Amino acid sequence: MIHLASDDTDAPTDTFDVIFITGDAYIDHPSNGVALLARLLDDKGYSVGILAQPDPSSIDDFKALGRPRLLFAVTAGLVDSMVANYTPLKKERDRDRLSYGEGMRPDRATIVYTQKAKQAYKGVKVAIGGIEASLRRFSHYDYWQNKVRRSILMDSKADILVYGMGERQMLEILLRLDEGRHLSGICGTAIAVKECDPSWVVLPTYEEVASSKHRFLDSFMAQYTHQDPFRSPPLAEPYGDWHVVQYPPALPLSTDEMDYLYELPFTRKIPHTGRGAPHSMEPVQFSIVTHRGCFGGCSFCALSMHQGRIIQSRSVESIAREAQRFISHPDFKGTIDDVGGPTANMYAMGCTKGRGHATAHSIRTGEEISIPVTTKGCTNPCLYPACPHLDLDHGPYREVLERLRSIDGINHVFIRSGIRHDLALGDRDFIRELCEHHVSGQLKLAPEHTNDRVLALMNKPPLRIFEEFMHTYKKTNEALGKRQYVVPYILIAHPGCSVRSARELGSYLRSRAIAVEQVQVFTPTPMTLSTAIYYTGMDPGTGDDIYIPYSYREKKQQKRLALPTRNA
Repeated sequence: MIHLASDDTDAPTDTFDVIFITGDAYIDHPSNGVALLARLLDDKGYSVGILAQPDPSSIDDFKALGRPRLLFAVTAGLVDSMVANYTPLKKERDRDRLSYGEGMRPDRATIVYTQKAKQAYKGVKVAIGGIEASLRRFSHYDYWQNKVRRSILMDSKADILVYGMGERQMLEILLRLDEGRHLSGICGTAIAVKECDPSWVVLPTYEEVASSKHRFLDSFMAQYTHQDPFRSPPLAEPYGDWHVVQYPPALPLSTDEMDYLYELPFTRKIPHTGRGAPHSMEPVQFSIVTHRGCFGGCSFCALSMHQGRIIQSRSVESIAREAQRFISHPDFKGTIDDVGGPTANMYAMGCTKGRGHATAHSIRTGEEISIPVTTKGCTNPCLYPACPHLDLDHGPYREVLERLRSIDGINHVFIRSGIRHDLALGDRDFIRELCEHHVSGQLKLAPEHTNDRVLALMNKPPLRIFEEFMHTYKKTNEALGKRQYVVPYILIAHPGCSVRSARELGSYLRSRAIAVEQVQVFTPTPMTLSTAIYYTGMDPGTGDDIYIPYSYREKKQQKRLALPTRNA
């Protein structure tokens, strides 16, 4: 049983086992983390309540569904609440695309919601998770306060923090609470403890990290290099007599587990209330998640610290069954909006240098299963320089797309989440298939910049790779008799990006008549390599100084220079 607090019907009188509190409008869709976990727990027999965007001005909304029998599960939502509420120039946003309306998500929502839940019910257990908690699990630079903040676990006083994707963690947490057992040692979680095990890697103290940029880098690089779910040790950050201990990441899901999870009975209905409907739903209502994880390693992206580098893919059959069910949905008009994951064309790719197997309990059956160890236990980038052990075969993804196109009742299958153009160049047949069937006039790519020095700091491919793809894309469309364009994502004010490089970027785009819908100003967010460089002004590998555009005036100038004249 899943009950949303804003439903018209009265709340059941029975106690819910777990109540989710989320900063997003609730959408019963597999791209929504709360929906994934709620459907999983419901299928396992737990009763689930959902408080979507409760009013934090009092504790009344937090009592709407009563006291949970086991746990409040708190998340700020699909994005960090500070990113949701403020622009890169720290101005309040005029729209929250994941919200029922404006002003519904408080700043630092994870902390606010946890404190309100504990005020509502003394002694209640609270787990925090989602992107905000996951990436603030240790001391971190906070751009909005321009200082190093403590672990969000310490500031929120939650009982446990879930980082990464939370399926294995939530099932284990609820099992232990049901049996009255302690929550220590669960992979993919962090807790506060007093005793420090000698086998743990001890990070610099919070005080050291907050007062020394060199110690900040030492701590960050230790975190950055210990994210292997098969081999990494626990990490402990001291806070006086206490330690925040992060246990190793949860093991990746098998294909069977991914199939089971994403085929749970999501309604995909767009919620409409007196407060309106979230703006973000319609473009993804009939999208299909094919995989999770990303080995791209972009410096400004925290995905590898959240979902991890290991690609976890569904089977072709499971994806086809999901598409088949769309046909009977009353809102479906014959178009699949997107097919992919964090990077669409990484489906079924990954490291081939395996070293045995690890065991886990299946989230589907509960039985012990074997998970192949598909990483080589290194910290080197997978793409730059390209690793010889990386399988870059587009064949499985092409099979998915071909299967979806063959289903009666499906007229269009688009890829709108973006592809890695450097990967696509390895399969010209994929580029042809992409242009012929899966571009709705415009293809989104993320070259990010044109200056190779800046691109290297971003860990993105050099400009010549983008130019090679653009040439191939243009010739392919001409051969097909199509007029289709590329819409690039551009990022400015990144570490290393100067006014001069921004001017060169703008000149490059205009000289080639490349349309740009928007230019994004770099936002330093917790637990990314780019943020560590931004805060310290140093290259973590060499210690060399790096130019950082700190002033708002320069950030605005770079954006103006990079935009096409008509949008300036």
